[in-house]
Order: sequence, then C-alpha cells, then structure tokens
Amino acid sequence: MRFTPHEAQFDCTPLVSGVPAERERALDALAATAVEVIHRVGYAVFRIGRLRLGVEDSRRLSTGIVERVRTALIARGAPGRMRLEVDRAQQTYVPEGHPTRTLLPHHDGQHCSYLTPSLRDAPDWDPARRTYGASGYTTTPAHKMYQGIFLPEVGEGLSVTTYYDWLGVIDDVLERRGVDRGPDTAAGAARWLGGNLTRGLARQPEHGCAYPSVGAMLGLEEPFWHGLSFHHGEAELTKEERRRFPAAALLARACACGECRGDAARLFCHQLLTATGLTWAGFRRRWEVLAPGEQCDLLLGHNLTMLHGGLAGGAGRVIEPLCLVVDDPSGPAYEHWLAASWRRTLPGAR
Repeated sequence: MRFTPHEAQFDCTPLVSGVPAERERALDALAATAVEVIHRVGYAVFRIGRLRLGVEDSRRLSTGIVERVRTALIARGAPGRMRLEVDRAQQTYVPEGHPTRTLLPHHDGQHCSYLTPSLRDAPDWDPARRTYGASGYTTTPAHKMYQGIFLPEVGEGLSVTTYYDWLGVIDDVLERRGVDRGPDTAAGAARWLGGNLTRGLARQPEHGCAYPSVGAMLGLEEPFWHGLSFHHGEAELTKEERRRFPAAALLARACACGECRGDAARLFCHQLLTATGLTWAGFRRRWEVLAPGEQCDLLLGHNLTMLHGGLAGGAGRVIEPLCLVVDDPSGPAYEHWLAASWRRTLPGAR
C-alpha cells in the first residue's frame, strides 16, 4: 500500500499569509512547481483543507490555483485555448446493498478523453479517433487534459482517490508480450495503443460501447471486453448485459484473486489478468497509489497518462470537477503537448 509522495503534496499556507504581492508570488511559484510534479509523478494534492478557511473561500482558492496552473502550462507549451471547465457538483453513487463504493480505474470523460498517439509519433493517426462515443455518455463533451476535483464534503466513508500510472501499465504489458517498439520506445508504445483504439472503434457496431475499456485499450479481442464498461466495482451485471454476454455472466461468479466484491470488480479482475498477467489485487499492489483528501482539498492530475479511481467512498462524499480542457484535441500545440506527455515532460522542457 503506497500513499501520495511528499513531493506531490503542496502546503498552501503561503497563499493566504503575507501581503497580496507575496501571495501572488507564492501562487506563481506553487503553480510552476506543480506543473513539473504533475507531469513527472502524474498528479498533485493541494492541502487547502488544513487552512480551515471554510468551503466558499477554499473553493475560490482552488479555482485560483487551477487557473494559475493553466497559465503556467500554457507558458510551457500547452495549447493556448486550454480552458478551465467547472462542472456541476457530483454526489457519490453507492450501489444498493453496499455501505461504500469503489471506483475502478478510468479516465474522466473517457468517451472523449483518453490517451492516444500524437501525430508526431504516428503521422497517419486520425485525431477524429479521440472521440469514442458521441452519445450516451456522462459528463461533458470537452476533452479533459487535466482532471481536478475540489472536495467540499468528504462523506462518511474513506475520502481516498486512487491513481495508476497508465504509461507504466502499457510499458509492462508490451514488455511482457515481447512487443518490439523500435528505437523510440514512447513512439512505439503510442502507435501500439493507437492500433488497439482503432480496432475498438471499428468494432463499435458489434460491441456498442461508448467508452474504450482498459482491456480493449490493452489489445484484448473478446467482444465482451469491448462491450462492457466497468466503473463501480460493486455493481451487478444487468439482465441485458447477461443476455448479450453469457460468457461474462459466467466469469462474474468468481475471480482469480478471490477478493473482489461485485460482478464488475470480478470481471475487471479477469480482464486485468488476461491483459496484464495481474489480478485486480495484484494490479493494485503493483500500481495503486492512495491520495487521501481532507474536506476542501484540491487534487489535480494528468487525465491521459494516469488512470484514477476511488476507494471505499461513502454516499455523502461530494466532488466538484475543475478540469483543464480543450473542445477540439488537435492542432500543432496539442500534438506537441501530447508527444511530450508520453515522455513525462512538458512541451517547453528540454
């Protein structure tokens, strides 16, 4: 079990102490450091809750931090049209019969926000493939480059966001399968992932899912790994899903690690074992990092190179999304930013 490293936790005291000019300099310094950490580590936690400011003042400070991070990212080469999207507050859904819920690894807005190859690494890639589903999705249609959440209420369960290094997962899978990526390993990995996404999109008339699954992105071929979208681990298969995918219904009865609760978690366990060689329990030991959040904390992560989830959250937990988005994920600046993201750097970094 691993927790947020010290370098990814930010003390926000300098943002509320001293004279206004000092606070502005502190905000600039924090943003500059945070953008480096988010690309190197994958995410950052801003410990606003410890300031005990109250929800309204904390919300304003969170929004100000994300805006300043946006400015710093653009100065380093992110697309100038990247904007802050403040989405509606979301209360935690807990499946019936369970005291808490566990969110399985995902990208926010995964119908249109997931890792794809940059045209710098795959010149024949079509940017239109960065949208997987045009209807039947949740959240907004904007492409979320960075995913942030403000926590006005932590609820009665755990307030833990989980993070998973998606680039590391892809590297492990390619190494285990002995895939030759060529001299530029990042470009080779990007092209491999792009091929999997292209095949998944071509098979949409067959599987009908608006979201690319983890297994589909890692190259699994069975139709039910493409057609089932797993989000809440405790969720049960619907009657329609059981009818369409009888093999999945059989697999949902038990999983390899024996620790998973709920059809979705057990199927996700089978999917991971097939795709990565690790059960869900083994995958968690290998990749999961826990980021506990206090009331009024802000978490901000790289939405494409990281997966995230939630551990044992209660129904009273409320999040307010603060995402850095573009409406059209294409163009030279986006491709430059994306190629750098595959290499855990910023576009302006050398």
